Amino acid sequence: MIHVLHGEDEFTRSEELARLRAGLGDSTTSSLNTTILEGRTLNYADLVGACEALPFMASTRLVIVEDFWARFEPPEGVKGRGRGSRVSESDQKLIESVQKYLPTLPETTDLVFSEGRRLKQSNPVFPALSGGEGKAELKEFAVPKAYELVRWIEQRTKTKGGAIAPPAAQELARLVGGELRQLDHELDKLLASVNYSRIVGVNDVHGIVSATQVDSIFALVDAIGMRQRQKAMRALHSLLDSGAAPQYLLSMIERQFRILLQIKEMHARGVSTAEMQRILGVWHSWVMDKNLGQARNFSQAELLSIFSRLADVEQETKTGVIDERLALDVLVTELAS
Repeated sequence: MIHVLHGEDEFTRSEELARLRAGLGDSTTSSLNTTILEGRTLNYADLVGACEALPFMASTRLVIVEDFWARFEPPEGVKGRGRGSRVSESDQKLIESVQKYLPTLPETTDLVFSEGRRLKQSNPVFPALSGGEGKAELKEFAVPKAYELVRWIEQRTKTKGGAIAPPAAQELARLVGGELRQLDHELDKLLASVNYSRIVGVNDVHGIVSATQVDSIFALVDAIGMRQRQKAMRALHSLLDSGAAPQYLLSMIERQFRILLQIKEMHARGVSTAEMQRILGVWHSWVMDKNLGQARNFSQAELLSIFSRLADVEQETKTGVIDERLALDVLVTELAS
């Protein structure tokens, strides 16, 4: 089965990925039968090698490829397939090879392309999936618009077994914005504070939700970018001491570096700041200004290397190879050195 999960809503995409991984069985089996590949640098041999491997003590294995088809997206304002006139000969050969291979994917492999942007109809993934009825699934994950966010908060609260008053949902949306992962984290805290026994009100939001965590994430990434190890460690421990879960922090760090890489790529294509803000789903201009400033602290090669390291840490923590807090300490020490 082939899955293409695309769109700027990283949080909901990650939940879908977690659902697919859970289908492999317990955490040990899931880890042994999951391969994660970086799509921006992926070559054909590595993709085929991962897909052709047999599952271990299971009927299916999972291969997750991150941001493969997005690398063939045309620049903003340019029509046509792939990168138009800028597509290289090697890229074109890779596209054609993958297109031919996908219909032959083994029944024992579920292949997931997780794309951090919405794919246009001109993308070569679409002809690659045509004719594969029943073997391909394509889902778009769009960040909720401003007018949709309150409804998203109310529905999310309901799925967690609680309730939130509309004015409280509006205030939560105002304070946090469209950061779905942080919203989900804040909802967990709010529902725990009322013991799931009453409706969350505006006063609860004011008492529990703080905008300082967003600032702290920026401070942490700033310190990493400036190679200020002690400052980075203080920012990390401040977040942990404030009650932020290690896996939540790891996902927020990964998300921030993904944004910085997207900014690097869009800047190279001449995309305007306003358009970047729309594509990334960033609501507040001050947040976008911080993102732009941080992107200058890293080269594209550094950001790709950081992604690779983050994937390793995620795998190690989820499989119990290393304690989550220790893993974060080691990770931040490495990145800020």
